[in-house]
Amino acid sequence: MTALTRCLARIPGRTLAMAGLALLCAALTGCALPRMIDSDVQSFTAAVPAVRPALYRFERLPSQSASVAQDQIEALAAQALAKVGLTPAPLVSGAIAGTASAAPSARYAVQVSVNITAMVSPYPQVAVGSFWGSRGMHHRSSLALSLEPTWYRHTVRFLLRDSATGQLAFETTASFDGPWADSGNLLPVILDAALNGYPTPPAGPRKVVIELPGQPPEAPEAPGTP
Repeated sequence: MTALTRCLARIPGRTLAMAGLALLCAALTGCALPRMIDSDVQSFTAAVPAVRPALYRFERLPSQSASVAQDQIEALAAQALAKVGLTPAPLVSGAIAGTASAAPSARYAVQVSVNITAMVSPYPQVAVGSFWGSRGMHHRSSLALSLEPTWYRHTVRFLLRDSATGQLAFETTASFDGPWADSGNLLPVILDAALNGYPTPPAGPRKVVIELPGQPPEAPEAPGTP
């Protein structure tokens, strides 16, 4: 029996049912309360490490070249890059976006990708039921709630290459698993986590915890979803 199950076993049925309903609603709505987003991050630096401040341009894979979702992802990524001292290079009028000729003054070419997948909750599901009575008349409520709904894995990745040589200067990945599908709220925090410590982050896997302030939930669809 898990600690959660033992705790639930000590709560009266009606109270337990109402508490379970509240928890489930909070998870499904994206939660209007502040959330601590603990991303799993791993970053790598090259023999010649990246620097800041510096100018950059976005570089796209062929599959990203005409993607509206990629436009939205890069807009979010630009905010995270600005926080670590990286500034978009001026664009040449008429040039093809995402190419070297579009921003010849850029020191770095930045590729950013986002992947969002649904996954089974890593925690056992707990069924909640209730039974109570009043003045000899008993009322049975058949209420079965899963306290852990479907979970979602949000993964972001940055690659920074030297525009002149094409050599990789910085690579970082961050992922977060949780019961929330409001990706538009989550992605800015996970992108910030990915760039934590730039340009000289700690070696090896690490947790980066950032508070996401409470806010109204978004629709589940987000940049990067199929």
